[in-house]
Amino acid sequence: MTPGIEFPVEGIGDSGIRLRLLADADLPALVELVQDPEIPRWTRIPSPYGPRDADDWFALQARGQEQGALLNLMVVERDNRILGSVGIVELNWEEGRCELGYWLGREARGRGVMTKAVRLLSAWIFESLPMDRITITAEPENHASRTVAERAGFTFEGVLRSYFVNKGVRRDAASYSLVRGELPS
Repeated sequence: MTPGIEFPVEGIGDSGIRLRLLADADLPALVELVQDPEIPRWTRIPSPYGPRDADDWFALQARGQEQGALLNLMVVERDNRILGSVGIVELNWEEGRCELGYWLGREARGRGVMTKAVRLLSAWIFESLPMDRITITAEPENHASRTVAERAGFTFEGVLRSYFVNKGVRRDAASYSLVRGELPS
C-alpha cells in the first residue's frame, strides 16, 4: 500500500516565502489568481476557472495527498498572501522519483519566488521522502518555467516529443531533472 504524504502543518519556508497546504479560505484567492491567461496557457488548469473548479481541485489534492499520489502547496508571502502553487504532480514510490509542477500569479513573477519555492520543495522531498530523482517538464516555449528549473539547479535533459496532452492537444516537453545530492545550497 502506498503511504500518504505527511507535510508539516506549519509549512516550510525561508525569510521571504512559505510553502503550506491549501486551506478552504484560499479558494477565492486561488480562483482570482488563475484568471491570468498565462496560467491556463501553460498548465492543465481549465479556462474559464470558477469556484466549482477550485472546490474540485481542493478535493482532488486532499485525496491525492492521503493516497500518496500528489502534494500541492500554496506559495505564500510572510503576510500569508497567495502568490502561486508548487507541488508533486506525479509520484512513483517504487522507482523513487517524482515530478513537480508549478504556476505563479502575475504580480509575483520576475522576483525569484518560484525558484525559491522549487528549491525549498526539492530539499524537503530529498529530506523527507525516499525519492532519488525529481523531474520538471515544461513546454519548450514556456521560457519562464524553463528558467525556474534551470535556476533551481535542475539539468536540462532534452525535449520529449509529443509527450503529453493538454486541452486536447499533444505537446512536446522540455525535460529537467535533479538527483539526490545535486541540489545547490
